[in-house]
Amino acid sequence: MKDNYLFYYILSYFDLENVVTLSQILHVFHAKRTPSMFYLVEINDWHHGFSLAQQMTREYLSKIIQKLLNQEYLVEEGKGYLLTNKGQIVCEEYFNEHYYPKKIESFTYTNVRAPFWNSYQLLTQVFSELSYQNNKYIPIVKHPSHQENVRQLFQPFQSNKKKLLGHWFKEQEFLFNQMDENSADVLANQLTGHEFIGKTRMQLSQNYEMTALEFDFYFKDILEEALQIIYTNKKDFPLNNEILKKLHQETHYGLSASTYETYKLLEKGRTIMAIANQRAIKENTVREHILEIAFVFESFPYKAFIPSNIYEKLHQGFDQGENFTYQEAMNGIEQLEFMHYRLVELERMRLK
Repeated sequence: MKDNYLFYYILSYFDLENVVTLSQILHVFHAKRTPSMFYLVEINDWHHGFSLAQQMTREYLSKIIQKLLNQEYLVEEGKGYLLTNKGQIVCEEYFNEHYYPKKIESFTYTNVRAPFWNSYQLLTQVFSELSYQNNKYIPIVKHPSHQENVRQLFQPFQSNKKKLLGHWFKEQEFLFNQMDENSADVLANQLTGHEFIGKTRMQLSQNYEMTALEFDFYFKDILEEALQIIYTNKKDFPLNNEILKKLHQETHYGLSASTYETYKLLEKGRTIMAIANQRAIKENTVREHILEIAFVFESFPYKAFIPSNIYEKLHQGFDQGENFTYQEAMNGIEQLEFMHYRLVELERMRLK
């Protein structure tokens, strides 16, 4: 195949025992935002593929799967496919020699990863030129929203930009010291500064002998590592966190536009019924929004949305067996809603 990496990456989605369908993979790549898809991504650790290929067509994915079938790496099972032993072996062999994404374990930074990198590149260039007292240069990132964020960051320091420069230098020194050495090199080599042009991803992928898609996954993992360091050490990254805060706001904290409207009303203490009435949507739609918030946010108040007696009974059911199904729960718990079941299931998944 022209792109062997994509071929084997798609193969990695299949399992020896659990059937996976073409539609499921396509919905992951297209970032379909339904509770069932969020659950599927969470339980299979497919976060790295969420929103990967918005332009991928069903026809193109079908051709890849057909080639996997022809190679006897997959077999058809019902409406989907199972991985064969042969497929498992070749997939493991391939990724023993190639990079496989492993650091993206949540939806938290899905929407801010790319804009954060753009802002970070621009800030690095601005501070580099400032250190040489040069204000005549072409910005590496021209998007007005990123330039506005930089302008707002500088606004309180107009009379003492050198102080801001000092803060920025300390933050970056701390970040690079915390990062894996190879990751730090990849990040630094792409940055542009005074009389220095950063390398392109194509140049770096060739240096690391990776395909374009393989390097893209590698770099996304590096950004994820950097973002986690910045979030975990907030007091050491006031400038980076200020930028990150604005980007989270601009991207609705990783939520869809409609779910974000529901989130704002929940923050004001509105009930499900009140939100449904105010927004002229179904109560079940509000419940789906709550599930989306729970999946996207790493920290979520599960108990706040479940009656205490139902919450306790659900945990008792799961304690007796982790394969405790919704149907079994329905048979033993009065006034149970699917949202209650899924929230407790998610809470337990994240506590493991």
